[in-house]
Amino acid sequence: MQYFPGRGVVFCVFALLSLATNARALTLEEALATARSQNERGRSATETAKAAGAVVGQARSFLFPSLTLLGDYTRRSHETTRTINGSTSVLQSRDATELRLNLDQIIFDAQAWPLYKEARRSRDAAELDAVEAKRQLAFDTARSFFAVLTSEQVVRAARERLSLADRNLADARVRFDAQLVGSNDVTRAELEKTTADRELVDAQGVARVARLSLSNLLGEAVEDSLVVPEALLAEATRPVSPADVSSQTAVTSRPDVRAGKARVAALRAAAQEPLMRYLPDLSFHGTAWSTNEAGFSNQAQDWSLGLGLSWDIFDGTERHAARSEAVARANAAELDQANLERSVATDLESARVGLETAQASLMQVNESVTMAERNAAEAAELYRRGLVRAFEVVDANVQTFTTQVERARSQFALALTFLNLRAALGLDPLGEVPAP
Repeated sequence: MQYFPGRGVVFCVFALLSLATNARALTLEEALATARSQNERGRSATETAKAAGAVVGQARSFLFPSLTLLGDYTRRSHETTRTINGSTSVLQSRDATELRLNLDQIIFDAQAWPLYKEARRSRDAAELDAVEAKRQLAFDTARSFFAVLTSEQVVRAARERLSLADRNLADARVRFDAQLVGSNDVTRAELEKTTADRELVDAQGVARVARLSLSNLLGEAVEDSLVVPEALLAEATRPVSPADVSSQTAVTSRPDVRAGKARVAALRAAAQEPLMRYLPDLSFHGTAWSTNEAGFSNQAQDWSLGLGLSWDIFDGTERHAARSEAVARANAAELDQANLERSVATDLESARVGLETAQASLMQVNESVTMAERNAAEAAELYRRGLVRAFEVVDANVQTFTTQVERARSQFALALTFLNLRAALGLDPLGEVPAP
């Protein structure tokens, strides 16, 4: 794949922002790692997946026996005994105790198997949802990261405009004092300085809000300077062909698509459960007990084993209604899943077209910045020679500022469209397959 022409200018201005003004600088990789560990969204998704895993354990419990130990203690006012042939036995003890151990095991329960399968598929979907939640959190963090870089670039351009406005105002006053220009030149220069001051204040406000948004995603204050992800920006300038964006690959790799498939499978399994109610249930029961009251049977210990059969022959058509509802829910989920998979191709193509547009737009705006800066320098020189008025100088400076801001926005748009392409492919912002 060939590099996009002029790729070096994509991050030439962004690179200026990577000069550390504090003790350290925050990289995109560090920001993503901090968001994954600190932000509540990702941690909440992980806990939800754990809860779904616990449900599987509950659904699997029918495979194992249940063992229950019961103990009774009774205090009576007197003791009752019985004497036969000179042998005395206790019918009711003053302090009576009894221990009973019950064992229950399901031998056959047809309903439990589809419910167990449903729980497993729901757990798979929850785990994939957690991966997708963390992936989307990473993209939100990356977009906010670039928003901070862009807003600070706009602040830099606004400061440069204010600096030019200050110099032009000083020059206009000198020339007015020398009676080389009229007072309108000074007024025009003062108006431009006031406008530049306002633009700087507005840009600084936007930059502060952008940092607050990034801090909220990271779960901690962001005071450090940001390192420009030059590798990502360079990758964004490369041309992308339709062969590079395979919808089939995206369908098999995107966590949200895979989670949808798991949910459909869970609903299909749940739809089988009402059918299993037509089959009988078979269970095993065992009991062992011990007491200090032999009673009339003169037995202090005993045990018993048994089998239980339960067959719900007619339930008032409840099974039929439950089956119809479950099938309808599964069909609806399958249709939604088909629509999601079909939209993957549209997402990929839209992201590819958006990236191509952003690449072309950035090339054009870079040329505009170059011409605007040249025009501003020429206008300033002509003004010093007295060949043009202050209006032309101010207009040239405004054009320079406007094109610089437009370049910052174009660079931001390029980064966003490239992130959108990676998101549509099922990758994370760094171009890697997201880990669970």
